[in-house]
Parts: sequence; C-alpha cells; structure tokens
Amino acid sequence: MRTDKALIFDFNGTLFWDTEYHKTAWSTISERYRGVSLSRKESHHLNGRTNAETIAYLLGRTPSATEVRAISEEKEGLYEQICLANLPLSLAPGSVGLIKAAKEQDIPVAIATSAGEDNIRRYQEWFNLLSLFDESAIIFDNGKRKSKPEPDIYLDACKVLGMEARFCTVFEDTRAGIMAAQAAHIGSIIAVASPGSDTQTIKGMDGVHALINDFSLYSLE
Repeated sequence: MRTDKALIFDFNGTLFWDTEYHKTAWSTISERYRGVSLSRKESHHLNGRTNAETIAYLLGRTPSATEVRAISEEKEGLYEQICLANLPLSLAPGSVGLIKAAKEQDIPVAIATSAGEDNIRRYQEWFNLLSLFDESAIIFDNGKRKSKPEPDIYLDACKVLGMEARFCTVFEDTRAGIMAAQAAHIGSIIAVASPGSDTQTIKGMDGVHALINDFSLYSLE
C-alpha cells in the first residue's frame, strides 16, 4: 500500500551517498584495532548501525563508554577529512526536489538516522538541512534508544510528525534500516540503490515496495 501522508528519510547512503566514505574510514579503524581492513560483506552488515555497535563488532567485545567516545571521534575525524576531500558535496539526485514538493503539499518530512549528533551538526552546515527539515524532525543516535534494526527510531520519527506509522513512507538503503521500518509497521518502504549499498539484498526484502536510484523517480500521490 502506498502512503504519502509523511516521508521519513534515512540519511547516510540515502539522502547523502557517503557509504564508501564511511567504509574507508571504518577500514582504517579496523586496521588499527584488529589488523585487517573491513570487507565488503562486513560493511554491508554494519551499514545502518550505530558507532557503538560497529566498534563492539571490530573489537570483538563490549567497549567501555570511554572507548566508544575515543574511537568514534577518531573515525569521524577520518570521515570528515574524506568528505572535505570530495567537495562539492551534495544530497542525493532528486532528493531536494522531492522534499520541497512534499512540503508544498503539506506532507511532513523527517530524517531518522543512526548518525551521531556531531555528524548531524556537520550535515546541517554542509547541506543547509534546516531549510528542508524542522530541527525537531531530524532524529539521530542519542545513545539512548535501541538502534536499527529495532524500530525505535522510526517510531520516534512518526511521533514527532504526529503520524501513525502505517501512513508513513520510509526511504532506506540498508538491510538493518529496512528491518527497522518493517518492525515499526511503516506503510511503505522504498529501497535506495546508492553507491556501495547491498542492492541485491535490499531490493528483495519483504515490505520493500520499490527500488530507486534517483528521488525524482518517486511520484507523490
């Protein structure tokens, strides 16, 4: 069932096609802490997860809060360098047009991302996000809620928008994210075939209504 009463976007790999940037940064961290780089299979497995979960995977144990903070800062510093080396940065093809069209039709929009607050501040600056989204509708990893594939972040996004999940459409590029949307009983899930995404897996997942590689291909109802 198609819905278009509210649109909720994952960010990394969905609105910002930076999957390869994250993989490169995490591979460097992986080499430093376990002696091997991150494989493509591992990258697909970890896409959509929080830093804390990824760090636990790489260390092979539950890290302390101090370790999570230190390694996160290390990784995000690498990631920022990679992003700034690839200027100019832009949001995914067609996404700004779709968001603006939705707002013109009074269709509320939100972001639901596993990114942390520091990266959200970067994105607000780099992409002028607050011209597209209300700040309260940018839901990020606050270190408190359960992360994808649990449904919590999508349930929180629906709550912020004042919309039942069944009336929302979610755009996602990862298996974990799609599972989270499914668990939240989102009405429509659109898979995004961005560079570096596990397209073969996500396009065949239960609950996925369409696969797009350009947001201009998505028509509001």
